[in-house]
Amino acid sequence: MNDIVQKAIENITWQSRKFPKKEFETICANKEEAIPYLRSAVDRAIAEGEKVGKDYILHFYAIFLLGEFQDRESFPRIMELACLPSDTLDFLIGGAITEGLSNILYCTYNGDLELLKQGIYNKNTDDFAKSAMLDVMRQLYLDKKLEKQEWQDFIRKIVYMEEEIGDYVYTALALTICECHFMEMLPELKQLYCDECVDTYAIGEFGDCIDMMFSYIREKDSCICPMNAADMLKSWTMFEKEPNEQDDDKMMHELFEQFIEEGMREAHSIKVQAKIGRNDPCPCGSGKKYKQCCLKPKSLIDTIESRQEREKWLQYYPPTKEEAKEGRIYLEDFYSQESIETDKLIYLALKHRAIPIWRPEKENVVKRRQLGYLTAAWDRFVETVEKEGITSFSEYDKKYSIHYTCAEWTDALKELLREQDDYKYLISVSDFCRKMEG
Repeated sequence: MNDIVQKAIENITWQSRKFPKKEFETICANKEEAIPYLRSAVDRAIAEGEKVGKDYILHFYAIFLLGEFQDRESFPRIMELACLPSDTLDFLIGGAITEGLSNILYCTYNGDLELLKQGIYNKNTDDFAKSAMLDVMRQLYLDKKLEKQEWQDFIRKIVYMEEEIGDYVYTALALTICECHFMEMLPELKQLYCDECVDTYAIGEFGDCIDMMFSYIREKDSCICPMNAADMLKSWTMFEKEPNEQDDDKMMHELFEQFIEEGMREAHSIKVQAKIGRNDPCPCGSGKKYKQCCLKPKSLIDTIESRQEREKWLQYYPPTKEEAKEGRIYLEDFYSQESIETDKLIYLALKHRAIPIWRPEKENVVKRRQLGYLTAAWDRFVETVEKEGITSFSEYDKKYSIHYTCAEWTDALKELLREQDDYKYLISVSDFCRKMEG
């Protein structure tokens, strides 16, 4: 190893508050000479664990650089590092477990799929490290380097394993099922939620997963390759910020404060709205005259809220098949239009609405809207049950329910009726539900 490379390696061996930009450039320009020493640093970390000391950091930089160099020979040793017990792994690479490990493993992957599987099965492997390994397998599937059936069989095996594998892993599995659009694995997804294995604060409720299942917004790779080690690390809080980065932080803080101030001004301002003439264009955006559109509600649903509002809150509802794109799945592929229309009513009632803090809704307004939509859904539900001769909630759920089970939304309806003191309707709904529940 020449003196320049040796000096660069020495300079990144111990912790420093300044990001070693020049050293990284030197090592990247002489990677063939540096790789053996980077591998040795990882081996030392595996052998000594926490005994390497808190200031020794060469192994940390090494895994990022080996990832950038796509060093396939390093895959087994990085996997061995990733499978160390949680406390040891956290001591050695800290935030890299969640911010980089999946990319590093993917970029060094040597084709040994069993090594990835065993790392996930290993009860001593850190949950977040297992999640990184799952990310790699997901990317291999997206790259068509892992067969769909093998990938699904592996997911099913974990879901139904008697031995628990880690809550974060189950959450990652639920997300994986959705992002791979595995509608045929809906039973496994439901099982994860029924077993209360999914962190709903991280990915939402079951209904949110259904939205993700049909969403193609995140059409990007889960693992980045090739990767740039310097770009990934230089902004970490472990390093002092450059003057220009400090200016950027200050500007972002000022923009955020400005955003809050504008929101609060909006909340306290009184807006005078111009009167809409009968022959003016309808404000809902339909293109029709006001008198021919929203001046008079066309249906009971329009008395709950305008079509414009409904469309606003249905923006994340799975898109229809009107402009189908090849290779994508749509609700119509699995459910009837009748199911979808009923589900939309329940969705509009129960789906959480992200209302700005400076425009809060009154509780009675929210409940009135929920009751309106759920009542409309109930009427459709009863009509379907009687027409199809359905005798139980489970039978209806199997064929018609999408985002919410019968038990979930009918319980919400009964609670709202109870709060409204509408006991006549409540008794009717409750009696019908008891028959359906057996």
